[in-house]
Amino acid sequence: MLVEDYIGLQGPEYIMDIERGKLREFARAMNAPLREYIEGEHPLIPATFLITAAYSWGYSLERPRGTAFEKIDHDLSVPLHAEESFIFHGALPRAGDRLYCRATLENIWRKQGGRGGELTFLTMLTEFHSEAGELIAEERSTTVTTANAPDADNWSVDIPEYQPDYAENLDPGNPFVFIERSDWGDIEAGMRHRIETGPLHIGDIVRFQSVVGEDNPLHYDLAWAKSQGYPNVFGLGSHQASMLAAMAAHWLNPAAVVEFKARFRNVYWPGENLTYAAEVFKKYHNDENGHRMLELKLACTRNNDDPVVDAWLTLDFDR
Repeated sequence: MLVEDYIGLQGPEYIMDIERGKLREFARAMNAPLREYIEGEHPLIPATFLITAAYSWGYSLERPRGTAFEKIDHDLSVPLHAEESFIFHGALPRAGDRLYCRATLENIWRKQGGRGGELTFLTMLTEFHSEAGELIAEERSTTVTTANAPDADNWSVDIPEYQPDYAENLDPGNPFVFIERSDWGDIEAGMRHRIETGPLHIGDIVRFQSVVGEDNPLHYDLAWAKSQGYPNVFGLGSHQASMLAAMAAHWLNPAAVVEFKARFRNVYWPGENLTYAAEVFKKYHNDENGHRMLELKLACTRNNDDPVVDAWLTLDFDR
């Protein structure tokens, strides 16, 4: 059976209760301990929070765990994250909300890569509905697998020396704390922020991974990573995508999020210095309803210029 024949395969409906404590953990792991995410009875979800649904319930291609997606006739033992996107069709969900969720294998396509040989891309769509059946949000997660093993070309990469300088209390710092909150009227196209941080710690990776529910040992177990052909453990793409969302949330109203999309460009390693950038590239009024809109480009790079994650964010200040 061709792997393309599995397009349209669905998992069962499941219920996701958005819990306030989980939101606090997620916000802190993505360096966004903002009042909108951690205060009050019903704080907002961060833009990337719904990624926790697939990992917590097992309806993902990376870790199918006995679900319907386990029967897909394709080697998913060493997957890589290619893209992740979220679309919100109204106000962002909050703590206390109950969402009815279902995952569908939406699309599969192939293309010829370089070192990895033929690449196979598989996109999983998860839809989130209210109890009344209203579509609240859509999440699309694209996984890529390679025809060649990671070590087929002996990974011609420079692995940085890892000498972490942990804080005494092990709490993460907040690299975005000095970004001032701006409103739509304060913003013009071309405005930007750029934040350089210190070396990535394995502790940062594990903190985010444990909150998300993604327990692949490629991200924390050196022996396992090497057995799969990697020279070291490496970070999660969704971690740095969430960091970019956190940067934007410090700068602009997090309740205004309409759409967030991230494309993962490179594997990145503990000890690498990361830089985060955000730029307003479009400010306009929506032609249909006159709402005040902003579109941002965001990027995470390593060692100043090598791309790790590119992202795009759309905000509606009249939602």
